[in-house]
Amino acid sequence: MQTGTVKSYNPHKGWGFVECNGQDSFLHKKELKGQCPSAGDPVSFKVEPSEKGTVATEVTVQVSAEEASYLGEIKRFNPVKGYGFISCEAFPEQDVFVLKSELPQGFGPEGGHCKFKVTKEEKGPAAKQVQLLGAAGNQAQQMRSWMGYGGYPMPFMDWGKGWGKGWGK
Repeated sequence: MQTGTVKSYNPHKGWGFVECNGQDSFLHKKELKGQCPSAGDPVSFKVEPSEKGTVATEVTVQVSAEEASYLGEIKRFNPVKGYGFISCEAFPEQDVFVLKSELPQGFGPEGGHCKFKVTKEEKGPAAKQVQLLGAAGNQAQQMRSWMGYGGYPMPFMDWGKGWGKGWGK
């Protein structure tokens, strides 16, 4: 095993690079066992040759439990009850509980990929600071813009000017 540092990692695309002794190796999400690294994180890994260079395999991100981020998929979510569950390779024995309040706009599309942190609760792991990735993230962004949060404010939400003042001038 070698040790190195995450040079870059894009959770939306699922790949990046690790650096060890000035040598960059390709990093793919399938080698992360459910972990989601950030640039600068220390890692241990094996290096294997490929047609395009070297590839990092059997990667372990070496950060504290409080700092660790994970990749998962929203297994199920009930918007009426306000909670659901995320499946994650890093927690094979138990799904990760997620509250609506930890999801962007309270939106959790089943099958959506996500990045999240974890706290240990009495009944098991619970997701915090959930970010939707890929198509799920795009759906959340569309919802924000439809609701007036995506840089296109709706005129009726501008309470600071008073109701209707200045309209039609």
